[in-house]
Amino acid sequence: METLLNRNQLLTERALQCAAAELGVDASDLQIASVSGGFSRNRRALVSAGDKTIFVKEVDVDLLPDDGERELAWLKKDYEVTRLLQKLHPQYVADWTTLAGDGHVLMTTNYASADGWLWRPPAEKSVAERYISAVVAAVCELEKTDLPHEVIEGLQLQPFAATKLGFDDGIDQVIAEADIRRQLIDNYQTLLSEQSEFNQRRCQKMMELLSNSDELADISARAKQFAKQPEDCFNHSDVRSDNLAFHPQTGELKLVDCNWASYAPRGSGATEFLIDMARHGQDVTPWLDELNAEMLAAFVGFYLIRSLKPPLQPGDNLRQMRALSAATAYDLLERT
Repeated sequence: METLLNRNQLLTERALQCAAAELGVDASDLQIASVSGGFSRNRRALVSAGDKTIFVKEVDVDLLPDDGERELAWLKKDYEVTRLLQKLHPQYVADWTTLAGDGHVLMTTNYASADGWLWRPPAEKSVAERYISAVVAAVCELEKTDLPHEVIEGLQLQPFAATKLGFDDGIDQVIAEADIRRQLIDNYQTLLSEQSEFNQRRCQKMMELLSNSDELADISARAKQFAKQPEDCFNHSDVRSDNLAFHPQTGELKLVDCNWASYAPRGSGATEFLIDMARHGQDVTPWLDELNAEMLAAFVGFYLIRSLKPPLQPGDNLRQMRALSAATAYDLLERT
């Protein structure tokens, strides 16, 4: 979804000047459109001049803690990993990207909805099947990327997923504290009325799980097994529909936002993607064999505890996404 807004609401003057220089026009001639979706804290917009449009992402340090140090590092990593993948897997990343404005402004090819690109799960079943197959095939191909140790270190691709998820104590906090379980049950009860039928069913199952101490303990044990898996597969590490552009006519696929890329256990990319697809109502049954069951178990507690504080409110998209992702991971875990 793209809408025209006051340019100052979307990008700073620094980013506008960078975009104008790239497009070869004066900043006053730019057309700025907002971009919906995602959970980024960065400024983002589509910037046009004449018949050319680019995507612009900007770190505005005035809006962020610690002078935006973390976000600036992520923006640089996004740029550098994309540049690497342009050489190794050009079919899966933006054709063009540049980092400007002293590292504050990332500009890339725009894959516009008007040109047929989809930025959300397709509604038509046959297109959705091709979409899911294309993404699963892509993440499996990316897993084979073998890089020298110095490149892994230089691009900060060191593994973190198995340790971060497998040793996350979210599920153990849920097991240990009755108040947390009660609050989570209340949160899922709050969500029920707003959800589709399949997510209502998952919320109900989560409420039942939160009253079953033995099953919670089993999920905790399985999650810890994930930490023992070898992390030897390259992964985008944020494979969600918000970060994917798919062209149903050509079958082309582009992954964006590579700042979380790292090495991870086999099946990690497919697992995080299929959770997202199932949460959006897609039937992922044909791809159940691609799931990493221990990662699913780890995701249950990881997302549960992060949906808890502050208390979930209707319309809180990030908290809702986490709560529904936990419920979806549990649903898929039962099916593996």
